[in-house]
Amino acid sequence: MKISFLTTIFPIKEQYLYDFFDSIKNQTYKNFDVIVVNDAYEKFEELKSIYNQDLNIIELEYSNTPAKNREHGINYCIDNNYDILIFGDSDDYFEKNRIEKSLELLNNYDIVVNDLNLFNENGVYEEKYISNRLENLCEVDFEFIKDKNIFGMTNTAIKLENIYKVKFDDNIVAVDWYFFKTLLRQGLKAIFTN
Repeated sequence: MKISFLTTIFPIKEQYLYDFFDSIKNQTYKNFDVIVVNDAYEKFEELKSIYNQDLNIIELEYSNTPAKNREHGINYCIDNNYDILIFGDSDDYFEKNRIEKSLELLNNYDIVVNDLNLFNENGVYEEKYISNRLENLCEVDFEFIKDKNIFGMTNTAIKLENIYKVKFDDNIVAVDWYFFKTLLRQGLKAIFTN
């Protein structure tokens, strides 16, 4: 199975990127590629030199709108025959079993959405944010997300066998909501995990 972990990077505080890559490096499941859409982050070679011995990092230099950067990364994963695509924002960090649990649940579902802890410079200020709305291991359908969004480009994973190349409008504000609403409308099955 060919697995990709997709992120976009841009000029942000370096510590966020170190936290991101440390959490990816420390995953319990190790056999995946990190696909990075680099939108003008100039010190990426330094990061790659630190993490490339533990991670297979593939850099895609591409500077456009957030929607087009996501489109470029998703389509790269489709074009390169990845089976699984796991999304993660470069200013976030992840539980050690994020990839392992996503793969386990993708055996029976097309989409996995996991819970979030909200944090800022002072630390975590709300734990298990989505669990306030959903019970662990419940299915999430199109009706649920018609007027609210829990699917982000940082807390989701998908099987690519049912996904076709995407084309996002430059002006889409909520690319994640648009993308996952479209997939659920097509009949793909999603599950929430805390």
